Amino acid sequence: MLLTVDIGNTSTVCGVFEKNGFLRALFRFKTQIPASSEELLVLLKNFLELFELKLKDLEGIAISCVVPPLLKYWQEVGKKWLEKEVLVADATTVNIPTQLLYPLEAGADRLVNALAGWEKYRTSLIIVDFGTAITFDCVSKEGVYLGGAIAPGIYIATEALFKRTAKLPKIDLSIPPSKAIGRDTISALKSGLIFGFTGLTDYLIEKLEEEMNTCPKIIATGGLAYLIAPFSRKIEKIEPYLILEGLYFLWKKR
Repeated sequence: MLLTVDIGNTSTVCGVFEKNGFLRALFRFKTQIPASSEELLVLLKNFLELFELKLKDLEGIAISCVVPPLLKYWQEVGKKWLEKEVLVADATTVNIPTQLLYPLEAGADRLVNALAGWEKYRTSLIIVDFGTAITFDCVSKEGVYLGGAIAPGIYIATEALFKRTAKLPKIDLSIPPSKAIGRDTISALKSGLIFGFTGLTDYLIEKLEEEMNTCPKIIATGGLAYLIAPFSRKIEKIEPYLILEGLYFLWKKR
């Protein structure tokens, strides 16, 4: 079995794939620097046991990481404690052609998403990843990663709003607004955030479509995709585990 690890700025998401591509286990925890690789190993062991899996069941580890200080701990877990192969996704290991000016600057998560999208759909794509930041990644009909756009994430904007405005309360965004015109502070905040980010999403997609000069398939992923996708006129489908699937494809292609 393969352990896939998506280390994001806010959360770390892990998936265990069987050889046939079946996602056997899925779990997440807060991204933070552990005291040691041993601490991370115990955390991993405990999660696997919830799914009746053992560390020895793992064939290897495939990692996408946007928090560089954490990478060494995961590499130690794989190489030192498990004695397994560790594959780290980056511009040198993700085998997808690009038109980037500086390919080595591309985030591992964006490259892996592009690879996963192409492997699953084999058509032109715009992949919108709703995480700590919102990334828009474009793939041509030939499978070339073209680049895209990056915008602040919903929670980044929300936290900035609450910290800099003394009277605005924190709100639960899991319950969407019913109308654009909010008749109280909480409903006005929800409208601004949910409908505002929907507008940002759809307008950026339209601009990217114009420059791609095609009609790409629009898919969304990331932990916050469920907040925006229901209101978007552009997003066709949510792929919640796209980056984990991309790591599985990358492992198979290595």
